[in-house]
Amino acid sequence: MHLHSSNLRYLDEVVRCGSIRKAAAKLNVASSAVNRRILKLEADLGTPLFERNPRKLQLTAAGEILIHHVRRTLQDLERAESEIEELQGLRRGSVEIVAIEGVGMGLLTSVIKGFRQRYPRVAISLNITQSSLVPAILANGDAHLGIAFNTPDIPGLKRLASATFGIGAIVAPDHPLAGKKGVRLADCVQYPICMADQTISAAPIVHAAMSRASLELHPAIACNSAEVIKAMVREGLGLALKSAVGLEREIASGELVFVPLREKLEQRLFLLHKTDRDLPVPAVVLIEWLRKAMFELEIELGTRQDSNPATVL
Repeated sequence: MHLHSSNLRYLDEVVRCGSIRKAAAKLNVASSAVNRRILKLEADLGTPLFERNPRKLQLTAAGEILIHHVRRTLQDLERAESEIEELQGLRRGSVEIVAIEGVGMGLLTSVIKGFRQRYPRVAISLNITQSSLVPAILANGDAHLGIAFNTPDIPGLKRLASATFGIGAIVAPDHPLAGKKGVRLADCVQYPICMADQTISAAPIVHAAMSRASLELHPAIACNSAEVIKAMVREGLGLALKSAVGLEREIASGELVFVPLREKLEQRLFLLHKTDRDLPVPAVVLIEWLRKAMFELEIELGTRQDSNPATVL
């Protein structure tokens, strides 16, 4: 790939070799072809670029100025070509992601599948953890990208995109609330609740809303795993209060039912990275895939009304 005239490469090689003949041998072209390119450059610029001594070509002052520009240009071109090659999957690379459990089971699995099909030489390292731990992992430089719910604005971390999801009652299809178009928290506390502990992102929002409504919450089952809570609800052991993120397949298949809360509680999902850490090219590309997936998930779960991909912050 040669975005710039080969005259620049020919000039650079002549300067390095100090001879048109030696440069031509390295470039695998005829000496006459190299000489013609140098003469054309000199004619275009209206000044000689070399002092033609018998033993070695020496740059003139104009030649010195030009060769500095040429080498900067060629370096920039080499860097651009390298990045484009990485984009095309021609070189190996890796992306490290830290994310919450629900996103890992749904959104990320789908994105990574498509991304790996397009860029099979890029390796993905995925660390699944709690939302509250994602910022620290990014700040320590242990991941390129992070995905978490309800992350506060933290110095040193940049929000690359966001998506908002409503919290509702997750119930089994035979649950008494399954046929409702909407329920209140007061309705939910009449039934056993499988509640996430405070380390899982929806729990603080639900507890605060319960307190505002002067409702007492006594979970039948408390757990620190979103996947275990999902299994408990599926088995009819109680309802859960969370967003539908990570439950897309179960809701679509009818294994679980999402009933919106009339209180309009919401969780905000953020795509994050550390501001002072340079991202590898595969990570930069993956950001766009994730933004699009977050936008599409908002549409799928019915929480987005406009047509712009996941909000860029």
